[in-house]
Parts: sequence; structure tokens; C-alpha cells
Amino acid sequence: MTSDVDVIIPVRNGGRLLSRAVDSVLAQEGVSVRAIVVDDGSTDGAPDKLPPDSRIVVIPSHGRGVPGALNTGLAHGTATYIARQDADDESMPGRLARQVEHLEANPGIGMVGTAFEVVVGRRTIGVIAPMPRGLLDKNPFCAGSVVLRRQVLEAVNGYRTIMAEDYDLALRCATISGVSILPFVGYRYRLSADMSTVRRASRQRAYADLVRASARARLDGRPDPVDEVRDVDALGGDAAADLEVNAWWAREFAALGARREAMSCLRRLPISRAARLLPQILGRPAAQGGWS
Repeated sequence: MTSDVDVIIPVRNGGRLLSRAVDSVLAQEGVSVRAIVVDDGSTDGAPDKLPPDSRIVVIPSHGRGVPGALNTGLAHGTATYIARQDADDESMPGRLARQVEHLEANPGIGMVGTAFEVVVGRRTIGVIAPMPRGLLDKNPFCAGSVVLRRQVLEAVNGYRTIMAEDYDLALRCATISGVSILPFVGYRYRLSADMSTVRRASRQRAYADLVRASARARLDGRPDPVDEVRDVDALGGDAAADLEVNAWWAREFAALGARREAMSCLRRLPISRAARLLPQILGRPAAQGGWS
């Protein structure tokens, strides 16, 4: 089957949310879709539990990380348009048809995202409708909401194997094509304790700075600083800053009623720090003697 849109879904231990994500893709109307699920070393068996469907393809990525999984999915696709979809998020009805319509009506646009809902647990906490301006200063795109022309994605050689790979891709695509964000809500984005902006916040910020520097270097005709990074684990890695981010998110998730996510953040803290925060997470006064 020739698909109008290949939807690449990288996953590692997606659990029950993977099936929901895939269902939201297969339910899209107005386009022919294929869900390319790239299993990046799952141990929970979730990819194997997907229903038999000719529109679902599961391929291994052997633990190469999200950028490697995305490039693996790209290599296995054939469609003119490539969509992103995260394994714990959902595409809203009509999303892909409207994005493809936009791309077909605007041949100078190579990448298009949408506004998106933000969800914690089962609760929608807001809608974000960003504008695609100021790209050199911040990334306005929700990564999973984008659709790209295959020819543009291939022209920039796909995703680079660094953190902030989606921001980096948007900046590189913007050098050869227009980019846009449609104002309708096309995507449901799930906040979780496993987000890299929570787990590895300092490295995520360092890589965002790096890809911005990379974009400015390209504009100025200077060497790309990404090419000079030899030890990716050495970039960023401020342990103290990461602890503060996890403590902040523990309180934030608790305030939003997402106790499981809050506890995940809490477990990354030193026991003494976690013990002081635990009563806030549980919503009761501190007990004598720490953990209770």
C-alpha cells in the first residue's frame, strides 16, 4: 500500500499508551496512513501487542535512541509526507489531513506543526498555540505534531544523533524551506516525569544552546560546532541543577494531581531531600522521623 503519510513512532517501553497513540494515527480520515513503530529496545512487549493491521509496521532500532529510531523509520518509509508521533501522545481527529492540505497548498513550506493540548494524567491543563517566529531563540514546535515533506527531510540528511534533535531539525529545515504552525489543536501532548526536560534538564538546555549556535554558524558560513562535539555525555550534565528541576517538577506534578509522576521525580532526589518534600506530594503534614 502506498501511503500519503508515513507516521514514525519511536518507542521504548510505551506500555498501554502506545496502543492509544497508534489508534489515534489509524483513525485519521482524509489521508492514507502507515504507522511505522520503531522499537528502540523495549522490554515491556508493548510493540508486540499491537493488533495485526497492514497499516502498522514494527521494526527494531536496537537501542539507538530517539534520533536513530526516527532515521530508521524514515529509511523504511515511502510516503511523500513524514509525520512525527510520540508513543505516549495522541493525534487529534483531522490533524494529518489538514497538515497535508496545507503543505499541498503551499509548496514553499517544508514543515508544519499544530497547536496542541497539554495533558497530565487524564487531565487537560491547557492549550498552546505557538507562532513559528523567533526560531533562533526558542523552539515553538511540539515535536510530535509536525509533518514534513520527505524531500526536505532527506535534503537535510534527517535527524542528527544529538539531544534536542527536533529543534535542530526545525532549524536546519528552515534554512531550505518555510516552516509553519497551524492554529488548530491537532495534537495531545502528555507531560510526564520521563521527559528529557525533566530527567536530563541541564543536558537538554546545553544541546538547545548548541543547535542554536549551529544555526548561527551556518548563517555566517562558519564551521558547525555540532561537528566538534566528541563526547556527548560531557555536554551539560549539571547534577545539582537537575536535582532542582526534578524537585520543582515533583511539586508541580503533585499540584496537578499527578502523584505517580511526582513520585517518579522524587525518587531521583537524595533520600533526605525527598523526605522533606514527600509530605507536600502526599498532601499532608510532615511526620516525625522522615518517610511515612
